[in-house]
Amino acid sequence: MRVLGVDPGLTRCGLGVVEGVPGRPLTVTAAGVVRTPTDAETGHRLLLVERGIEAWLDEHRPETVAVERVFSRHDVRTVMGTAQAGAVAILCAARRGIPVALHTPGEVKAAVTGSGRGRRAQVGAVMTRLLQLDALPGPADAPTPATGPADAAADALTLAICHVCAPRSRAAPGRRPPPRPSTRTTPEGDYPMIAFISGPVAALAPDAAVVEVGGVGMAVQCTPGTLAALRVGEHTRLAVSLVVREDSLTLYGFADDDERQVFELLQTASGVGPRLAQAMLAMHRPDALRSAVAQGDEKALTAVPGIGRRGAQRLLLELAGRLGEPTGTAPTGPPAGAAAPTPWSSQLHAALVGLGYAPREAEEAIAAVTPQVEAAAADGVTPSVSTLLRAALRTLNRAR
Repeated sequence: MRVLGVDPGLTRCGLGVVEGVPGRPLTVTAAGVVRTPTDAETGHRLLLVERGIEAWLDEHRPETVAVERVFSRHDVRTVMGTAQAGAVAILCAARRGIPVALHTPGEVKAAVTGSGRGRRAQVGAVMTRLLQLDALPGPADAPTPATGPADAAADALTLAICHVCAPRSRAAPGRRPPPRPSTRTTPEGDYPMIAFISGPVAALAPDAAVVEVGGVGMAVQCTPGTLAALRVGEHTRLAVSLVVREDSLTLYGFADDDERQVFELLQTASGVGPRLAQAMLAMHRPDALRSAVAQGDEKALTAVPGIGRRGAQRLLLELAGRLGEPTGTAPTGPPAGAAAPTPWSSQLHAALVGLGYAPREAEEAIAAVTPQVEAAAADGVTPSVSTLLRAALRTLNRAR
């Protein structure tokens, strides 16, 4: 497969050609930049971009063209020029009948580094390994260290690599890839390297649990709702997701596979890392997140600490169609035979502090949900800590 990656820009339009197949070493065929003078009229600049892309299509004859999907920024003038250059690239490919694939920056980073928030240095390091190079190629007149034109050419190569390597990239040309299934029903499914851990709970903390696996204590970052169902000394089974960083390996644990898959899908959106994805699952169950995205519910997303109104709008746009439809699955409760829970107020306080709230805010939230607990107790019902946590977070959100 030969793919032309296009990092659109009106001043510098990055182009890069990569050839190969998933799972095998990739080859860089060419990398460069089409430039236009900043003092020229927009129409003339777009014409120069078109001529440059057409020349690359004539020379390299790619099977697919991968273009970065443009999102709104604060600088409207810049984003308009970027969008116009991207449209020219799409037009050039469509004129020749070449399929076009659009990828968001988050999708590109996730495909190359495994995280939608990978840094440029991390992306570059992974690319040099994938391409078996000492350094990323760029145009002959690129400055050193690589900035400007070299960055544009490297970004174009990253887009091409994303399309070759990422399964979601090979959807219908120009269309958003279909969501991954919410459940895996066969052993032959696409499971990660570490799908789950099973063993006795050795220790609990406000934001993590230690599970003994084969005589080794595995530290697992969990949401407060998941931690509320665990008891020290009791056997548990947690679905896990391994997040790899240059300086750390971190396990994130979940009550079931559905939670884990939603956690991984959330990180394909730009600006969403494992911590924010976990906070979203602490506030909303997977089905609630699916409903919020399907209905465009900004308020549900802004209830999550760290997500503002503009961030919620961007997430609704990027996640549309990726999480799938609500499944209506009943929430997972604590394991059968679990020991009697510790007082709900201390568990709730530890959970809120673990999410980053001040102790005073946690105490105020506990006082706000106490009437709910007392009313349920009068009916002979004991609310779960995860239910109370969500009620407390809603209270804190209204107070912001």
